[in-house]
Amino acid sequence: MRSKIEENFVEKFVVKSRRDRLLFELCGKKRANGIGRFCHNADEMLLQEKIIEFGNHLHHDEIIKIIEQYAVPERWHIIAFNKSIDGMSCKLSEALDLVLGNGMAAIIVSDTMAIVESEQCTGTPARYILHD
Repeated sequence: MRSKIEENFVEKFVVKSRRDRLLFELCGKKRANGIGRFCHNADEMLLQEKIIEFGNHLHHDEIIKIIEQYAVPERWHIIAFNKSIDGMSCKLSEALDLVLGNGMAAIIVSDTMAIVESEQCTGTPARYILHD
């Protein structure tokens, strides 16, 4: 079953040619593969005009400071390679604590914003802040 918030994320932030495959993977047995592939290739899959900030310098406090400039919801949805947090809904600060720096790919989404932590190779992984 597809999550409406995940569908919304894909429709708003992912390039058109990659949407169907990503949606297929997110709602099936290949979910972890789809999340990992997306976060490994985020620079190719994200709509560049939706990126408001990018880099490996983005840490918890910097992300909060940027996000607070926009009207943000109370709850955020986590799409994560780590099954123990995948599908969780929580406050942004809690979501960032769960996702950032754990070495696994993840996406934190709301209706109009998303934060992507790409796959970590060495050092701090690239992070993207997106706004629709």
